[in-house]
Amino acid sequence: MSDPVRLRVRLLPADPGDQVESGDPVDDVDHDEVMAVAVEPEGTYRLESSSFFVPLAAGDLVRAAQATSGLLQVVDVVEPCDAVLTIFAPNPDASPEAITGLMRIWEATGARRSERGGPFVATVWPDMPMDAVAAQLNADQAAGRGEWILAAEQHERRREAQDEIDFELA
Repeated sequence: MSDPVRLRVRLLPADPGDQVESGDPVDDVDHDEVMAVAVEPEGTYRLESSSFFVPLAAGDLVRAAQATSGLLQVVDVVEPCDAVLTIFAPNPDASPEAITGLMRIWEATGARRSERGGPFVATVWPDMPMDAVAAQLNADQAAGRGEWILAAEQHERRREAQDEIDFELA
């Protein structure tokens, strides 16, 4: 196995008609970074972390190439892993221990990996139907543990469904 590398995911600019002036620096983000390991064939990588900006999950296979900046950039989605990716925003008043406890509950009920990024938790749920994942997150939301932001099934993480990623090499 190769050493993990950082891949840059270029984001397409948001449609100005869809923007809401929030003053949030996240609105100005033009890329995300994910960790990955090289696999065969050359130029193919298995994601080791999930994106918090676009539906790319740990386990997905992508193709990357070296950009003019010298950084490796995602240029294609080869094959999404067989899992549901979710993004959940825990209650902002929750302690770090409570959030860790929630992530452990999810892992006990079938999640493979949960990772925190800012105010969000990205979780990969392999071999679980969407209705089972939704039931878990709906229950957590109803209990006041936070807000369910995104769920992306395998077909929603294919190249043709990725309308927020700029795959052109820069």
